[in-house]
Amino acid sequence: MSEPNTLLDVEQEIIETESAVTEQRFQRRIARILLFIVSPAIGSAIAAGNIFGDFSKPGSGRFAMNFFLGILFAFSSFGSLVYWSNCRDSLREGQVALRKALAKKAALQYSTDLNDHSISNAFRNYLDTVPVLRDDYRRGAKKYRNRHNGFQIAVIIGSILTSVATTAAAEQGAWSWLAVGLSAIVSVSAGIISYFKFRERSMNLQQTADSIELELQAFTLRINNYSPTRLSLEEAPSKFAETIERIKDEQRKKELQLEQPPEAQQGNTASHGSEPAP
Repeated sequence: MSEPNTLLDVEQEIIETESAVTEQRFQRRIARILLFIVSPAIGSAIAAGNIFGDFSKPGSGRFAMNFFLGILFAFSSFGSLVYWSNCRDSLREGQVALRKALAKKAALQYSTDLNDHSISNAFRNYLDTVPVLRDDYRRGAKKYRNRHNGFQIAVIIGSILTSVATTAAAEQGAWSWLAVGLSAIVSVSAGIISYFKFRERSMNLQQTADSIELELQAFTLRINNYSPTRLSLEEAPSKFAETIERIKDEQRKKELQLEQPPEAQQGNTASHGSEPAP
């Protein structure tokens, strides 16, 4: 495949790569369902069959059940693990290709808008890293959002199942251990959510990525703070770099604030509130 050398070629490459990445993400989602839902469900069926099944009569089928379900469990676990690994590798390659295509687009776009004397090579290199930085923040936001949702779902479902198991334990003592296990899962999940603050981290990263996206679009289109009436073509790059670095510094401060204990955060908030107005 020849190297694209026009903006239209790069746009077509980005569309094709994004479509491939979307398909790879869907395949990875299917692999996760097979690995983390289907395989454990088969294993739970084997355990439930051996615990609650009545095999007291001769020829009742314990061996046949364990044999066939065991083979199905082995094939499901091994196959889904290999499939998930392949999907993960393909997705990483697709994401790298997409980032390269976006960098090509940025280079062509900015070289078209700016002449060679109005922008330095150092700033061109810096400019190429901005879309990558934005995408990194977006991926981080999605990662923390998925973690928060996963633990929150565990808390909600676990709370409901704990109530059901506690009610059933009054009639059958075996359910009491299930209620204890579910209660432990709920407590651990709630503690993890409270300590790691996945939701807050996701919101901060998403806001930072959106701020970088807005700044990048404004600089590219020469609008808002970068309009020709406000800044000259030579002043715009330095203003853009200063703004991006300020956004990055604010994100670092947010991360440090989340690492502090609640008492320190309250103290910092109170100290900022008590500062006299300039």
